[in-house]
Amino acid sequence: MRYGKVTAAEGKGEELAERLLAAAEALENDPGCLLYLVNGQADSPDVVWVTELWRSQEDLEASIERIPPEQAAAVNELAVEWEMVELEPLGGKGPLGASEADSPFTLRKLTDAEDMAAKFGYGAVGQARFVNEDLETRTTGLSHHRLRPDARQAFGHRHQAAEEVYVVISGSGRANLDGEIVELAELDGLRIAPGVTRALEAGPQGLEVLAFGPRHKGDAEMVPGWWEE
Repeated sequence: MRYGKVTAAEGKGEELAERLLAAAEALENDPGCLLYLVNGQADSPDVVWVTELWRSQEDLEASIERIPPEQAAAVNELAVEWEMVELEPLGGKGPLGASEADSPFTLRKLTDAEDMAAKFGYGAVGQARFVNEDLETRTTGLSHHRLRPDARQAFGHRHQAAEEVYVVISGSGRANLDGEIVELAELDGLRIAPGVTRALEAGPQGLEVLAFGPRHKGDAEMVPGWWEE
């Protein structure tokens, strides 16, 4: 969620508001935009406030990229100052609770989520898709991992509070759990307690795993160079 305060050049507040309202109308069919409200400040006609709520950061960034340059220029030529505050909704009463996340179910194909391994230069190792935003989960974390044959994850990680369960969908491999090596085969389930540093290595057929557990934002800690022997 974001709050934006836009100060227009003197006497240009109404025109600025009209252009921001046009931007809101253009977002009407954008499924990633859950809320985009434009408000005038009663005691200062040249100040306009914008309230935004997005399904995910990726949806916001994609929407920004789709803004025509001439539309952005038309707004910027009227604005003399922008202030943007990023917020995280915690709860309470109001229309913010009426997002898609409150629908009785969400169906998404896991492989449609962005491959974060490729995004950060680890595509040679495999794929890693974190599908929480796509599935609109609130309390459950879920990720889908594919490792190429004989490949090992580029770094380890651990969670401070979340217990995690890995389920092997296909292939085989090994898990390094605080230095203890565990063999993994198809349809094995592996529970990992909070605090345990872990990393995966694929066997000759590759390794495909689902990882899930309670969702705690900011709970994961990356451990570079942890399994290198």
